Amino acid sequence: MAKRYSSTLVLCSILVFAASAWTGTFMDNFEDGDLEDWRQFWPEGEMIWEVVDGELECARLDQWSAELVTGGDFWTDYTIEFDLKLLEDHGPGDFGIIVRVTTSDNGYSFLIGDWIGEPAVYVQRWPDLNMKATRPFGPLETGIWHHVELEVAGSDFNLWINDEKVIEYQDDKYPNGMVGFGVANYTIRCDNVIITGPDVPDEILEFGNDPVEPRGKLATTWAGIKTN
Repeated sequence: MAKRYSSTLVLCSILVFAASAWTGTFMDNFEDGDLEDWRQFWPEGEMIWEVVDGELECARLDQWSAELVTGGDFWTDYTIEFDLKLLEDHGPGDFGIIVRVTTSDNGYSFLIGDWIGEPAVYVQRWPDLNMKATRPFGPLETGIWHHVELEVAGSDFNLWINDEKVIEYQDDKYPNGMVGFGVANYTIRCDNVIITGPDVPDEILEFGNDPVEPRGKLATTWAGIKTN
């Protein structure tokens, strides 16, 4: 499957639109080779996540997630979308998007995998290990790119995979927090991360460059093709 956003800067089209004054946009395609805007939330100690060939990679051979986050505790509503490739399956595990994270006891995980014993999409609210919502799904095919999008708005959460809405969830326990990824028993790659929301800094992280203030509050979306 082709990637939706190019990390090679070979542009097929450019769409420029006026961004509203209350919405900021964070974009990272990891072409700069560093994780300066990210931090490993768990486990503590040696960094497990790295940038490989301009893509975010994590090899986690453990049933407990390695987690990477960005943003601030004060972030409330946001949408995160990105490209995901599962490189290798090491056993029962999952890939997750973690949202509204402030401590190890506060946050939500939207998980894709077979950690619960069968392929499914499921939601976990920390620190409760019981799943709050589940739906049989997958497994996702390894070795190809998938597009994932999660919308967090008030008490409503909606997850799409490859343009299919796969789960809806409602919960108002945690109103704010950071956003990021978690992975257990997979080697994965992520790329072309786009986060938008009212609390997200109103700047564009240009692909391969430093953050810049968008001229006239214009946000630019690069669309292109990257083959597997």
